[in-house]
Amino acid sequence: MPNRKTITRRVFIASTLLAGTALTLLPQGAKSNIKIDLFKTLASVQEVLFPKGLSAPSASEFGATTYLATVAMHSSFLESDLVFLQRGAQELMNEYNDFLTLPPQKQDERLREFTQEHNIGENWVAFVLYFTLEALLSSPVYGGNKNESGWKWLHHHAGVPQPKVPFAQNTQGEVI
Repeated sequence: MPNRKTITRRVFIASTLLAGTALTLLPQGAKSNIKIDLFKTLASVQEVLFPKGLSAPSASEFGATTYLATVAMHSSFLESDLVFLQRGAQELMNEYNDFLTLPPQKQDERLREFTQEHNIGENWVAFVLYFTLEALLSSPVYGGNKNESGWKWLHHHAGVPQPKVPFAQNTQGEVI
């Protein structure tokens, strides 16, 4: 198996602070001077991708963004995946800087335009959808599938035993 580069929580926080600082220092007229909150942007996109249905829980109801934040902080999360999430969110907000304030129907239209008109669009939205569905179906211990709402909606009965902690621990009790 090839050696995969992962990111530590410390590197993630430092990278986020560095990116925020870099965006602040850009010239005022530059289009890239829009500061984004990655997880606020992801939460809005996830809600568009998985809105409340007649019986289906919405992304916010089953904790899609909490799940993504939890797994993104783990050492096994690839640095390149985090960079891709950030880059896609930044491009979306650069193109549609009012995205977060639009009503859901307009957000859906903008997201469809983004997937069709931007090189990163379709792959980025598919990547976000992947994590959204993973949150719907994962064990609640990882921050998604709140109250087992995804399982209940799908009439799924989870196997036993269920994990008691989000990530594996070594014999000293340290999360690995």
